[in-house]
Amino acid sequence: MCLILPLSLALVVAVFAMIGQERAMEATVRSYVQTLADNMSFRLNADFERYDNSDLEAFLAPMSHYPVFSWGLSIPGWVAYVNKDGSVLLSSPGVHDISGIWRHNLPIGSAVQVFDHSGDRYTVAVSPVTYGYVVAAVAWRELLGGVMRDEIWLGLIFFVILIGTAWAINRMWRRLFSPLSELANEIDRLRMGKDVPNEIDGASVIEIERIHKALTLFAAAAIERNKLHNYYVQNTVKDQEKERIDVAREIHDGPLQDVTALLQHIRIAVEDGSDVRERIKKTERLAMAVVRELRGLCDELAPPWMELGVADALTELAERLSQNYDIDITTEVVQQTPPLDLGAERNLSLLRIFQEAVSNAVRHGDATKVQGRLFVEGDSRAVFEITDNGKGFDPGVDHEILRLDGHRGLANMTERMALMGGTFQVKSTSAGGTCIRCVLNNAFEKSA
Repeated sequence: MCLILPLSLALVVAVFAMIGQERAMEATVRSYVQTLADNMSFRLNADFERYDNSDLEAFLAPMSHYPVFSWGLSIPGWVAYVNKDGSVLLSSPGVHDISGIWRHNLPIGSAVQVFDHSGDRYTVAVSPVTYGYVVAAVAWRELLGGVMRDEIWLGLIFFVILIGTAWAINRMWRRLFSPLSELANEIDRLRMGKDVPNEIDGASVIEIERIHKALTLFAAAAIERNKLHNYYVQNTVKDQEKERIDVAREIHDGPLQDVTALLQHIRIAVEDGSDVRERIKKTERLAMAVVRELRGLCDELAPPWMELGVADALTELAERLSQNYDIDITTEVVQQTPPLDLGAERNLSLLRIFQEAVSNAVRHGDATKVQGRLFVEGDSRAVFEITDNGKGFDPGVDHEILRLDGHRGLANMTERMALMGGTFQVKSTSAGGTCIRCVLNNAFEKSA
């Protein structure tokens, strides 16, 4: 429609312009032939008064030397002096018979259009004169040539419109419809995360090329994300397997050995009745050691102090980590009324983040002091900041790259904050010191 409507409008304008031009030409030609006929009639009547009215031959002889009768007109057209039955008495050169356009009912003093026997169009004017009429005529075929004929003009206009439409449709098909159809088919075939689109014809419009480029980048990013996801799943499985192996090793090397020794003491006590009381005491001590080791293992997997609230839980964790790493670890929770309560899941996530941050600070930053601070900003935003005095690192490194290299701490902390709907920021310099900032928006909406 964008092509056909403008071309149709051009056709309509061209037709109306042709009709207007033809009407203007008709008016001009009518005025011209009528003026020509009136002038010749006036001159002939004036000259006829000098001669004997009964001597037509004497009158016609000198009249034949008029330029219009001897040389003709300087522009297309002709003039004839005819008697009342239409016979030519005098005429422009080459005009001897006007029977093809002569009509007895031609109006006097008003130019009209007539057609001869072959269909040629004439504009004819008739003016009265003694013994007959002066007839002035212009043949349109001689006036403007065959190119001005209506059918030629219309044919030319339709030909130009046809050629223009065909060219425009061809260009639009090659640059718009065909590339767009190819792009749609490519999208239908595309397996997101596995394929990238094929190249399309470079002759398409710039918008389609931009869409195809964006689709290619999106598909490539999906493939890269799929690879990272696969790496993440693999690493998660490895972490789970490692945790199982660690738990199994802890149980095997600790409680299992103690339980084995406990069974051995019981067996000996049963088989050897001597000194039973002493063996029962040893068995009790071994049983208590097993209980402590199992309780410690359970505390590691699911900290029981979480039920104390986030403030006491952080304090308890800080004391345990301080004993394990032999460094100064402190926590501060800015209390408010009512007391800060983020929910069990968020509290546990913050504890795991604090635990991971302390481990990174000691193992990678050689920190000797770590401080955690939990406070509220605004009406509903909780902020947990963890600072250390370690040697620092480059915070601009990609966490996913670190994960793939086996350093999963930062990535794990980032994911925990993302799952809680929060943000994770790291500020560090090579001069030393690192600050981890965890922000929870809408912190007082309990998680499901």
